[in-house]
Amino acid sequence: MNSLQLLFSRSEKAASLLPSLLSYSSILLKNIHAGLHSTRFAGKGENFWQFKEYSQGESIMNIDWRKSASSNKVLIKQNEKELSKTIYLYFDRSYSMNYKSKNISYNKFFFSALLALTLCKLFSKNKEKIFIFNSYNKPIDCSTNINNFNNSFLTNSKQHTFPSINHFKDKSLCIIFSDFLYEKKELQELIIKLKKKEILGYIVQVLDPMEVNFKLNTITLLNDLETNETLVFDKSKDLEKEYTSKIKELENSLRSLASQSNWMYFKFTTDKDISNFLINLSQSILLDK
Repeated sequence: MNSLQLLFSRSEKAASLLPSLLSYSSILLKNIHAGLHSTRFAGKGENFWQFKEYSQGESIMNIDWRKSASSNKVLIKQNEKELSKTIYLYFDRSYSMNYKSKNISYNKFFFSALLALTLCKLFSKNKEKIFIFNSYNKPIDCSTNINNFNNSFLTNSKQHTFPSINHFKDKSLCIIFSDFLYEKKELQELIIKLKKKEILGYIVQVLDPMEVNFKLNTITLLNDLETNETLVFDKSKDLEKEYTSKIKELENSLRSLASQSNWMYFKFTTDKDISNFLINLSQSILLDK
């Protein structure tokens, strides 16, 4: 199979996932709305929410003198937060994201796209400016027409690359979905550049449970999805320990990178409850804004 045939083959596989992706996303969105129903955020907005006691440094223009006189406290009005940041969603399309173990329904690419699409739907309802990067690392505006997501959902890339820093607006928010099973230097360089533009973000690591709890019970054939190289491994506890140590080291390094950059790290394994994960992630993003 030549490179063009391989490209079409992977494009067809990606397209075949789209109906399930759209269906699951609609179900997830309902679950998230239920989970976030009681969450409200204070900030500048038109809708009055509650009174709170005045703190030094806050604008006296927000003081409600009538309410303050009746309560013997200086009170200010708090309004619901007006969400206005531009949000960029990037999900890794490299070949390693095609992996899924035996008892898992979909691969990491599907779950990353599902997370991105559902967040896109959620935040577009809040009048956010939402961009998803397509397979050519060009930002697709999904704010006003969620169907533009279909245009971003093309073939997997041959290898992992990040978008150009020029595509990002200053003081925006960036969410990266990937297994991060590659050299971390490129991610570090991207985050350094994003920090200079005052961009906050989230590192969301998506892994298959087999990658987290790796076991070699018999002679095992392992296929490298990036290089298509096949390796043969015999049962080995030493190899299991070495792999477990490496995957934990990767997680710790991602956590450290996020912490040092004032970003946040989340991990999702594809056998877990995606609704609860998305609720927690969404709440964190909303509070961060």
